[in-house]
Amino acid sequence: MMKINPGFGNEKLARLKKVLLHNPVESLSSITQSNYKYHLFNNVPQVDQYLKEHEQYTQLLKVHDVEVLEVRNFVRETKDLLPKLPNLAYLNDIAVVTSKGAILSKMCPGTRAGEESVVKEVLTNLNIPIFHEFENEEEFEGCLTLSPLTLIIVDTERLKASTIEGFFAKALEIFEEVIYIKAPQVRRFMHADMIFNRISEDLAMFFPPAILQTYLIRKQKRVEIDFQKYLGKKNIELIEITDVEQQNWGCSFVPLEPKVIIHYDIALSNQTKKRLQQCGVQIIEFHPQALLAGGGSLRCLTLRLWRA
Repeated sequence: MMKINPGFGNEKLARLKKVLLHNPVESLSSITQSNYKYHLFNNVPQVDQYLKEHEQYTQLLKVHDVEVLEVRNFVRETKDLLPKLPNLAYLNDIAVVTSKGAILSKMCPGTRAGEESVVKEVLTNLNIPIFHEFENEEEFEGCLTLSPLTLIIVDTERLKASTIEGFFAKALEIFEEVIYIKAPQVRRFMHADMIFNRISEDLAMFFPPAILQTYLIRKQKRVEIDFQKYLGKKNIELIEITDVEQQNWGCSFVPLEPKVIIHYDIALSNQTKKRLQQCGVQIIEFHPQALLAGGGSLRCLTLRLWRA
């Protein structure tokens, strides 16, 4: 096992220092014309090109002084699962790492079952505690942090309403508040970062049509709020993206540090890029081809472990 530097937590949008990636060399060739839909891929991937692009992304992170850890270097007990889990590459779906420990998702039965077991072993071997994991009948796939005080949970097709309701009290042990958003139950809004993502402490990107209702939940309070107005009171400016941009993963980027993001070069229009530049945002672009077969973004591939 590699020696690991101490430090974990991703709530504060500081400089990204450490991530976990998984290039699915053991499993990607198992995606075929007959099963790619079952495995939630958009189409059958070009294996060599997909793996090459994943490695190029790994090198891009390293060039920008991000420490990249690989899943296969930190598993023993669950190593035999790696050839069976082509979606394990999309690590962002599986866990959110806070300074109090990881919130481990319960992946959808059948298709992605077992991924959380692999990630749990990796995090344990990295000395990152598990703050919360869900039970067998629960369904929960991802949430995101707005700040050290605020967690955002979006009710998507990948979550069960009863699971979310049961998780509020647990989440409020380490966050002062939860912003709970009801979204349309369709695949294009499958995760919270498909409709919202932070760029800096005072700037974020969002897709308003997917925000149907929003509730502010605290220990002694639950009220409906206007999402944009509430963040406005926190001095967070929201940049709206178009329908086309949303479908091209417009909100789903990796913040390297405040106002520096790593993003697909196909995701945003020139108009949106210009507005971001006017706000002082630098975009480090990456061009995907084969990676698009998996239906995910660079953010989906990246489990952010530590910001400092």
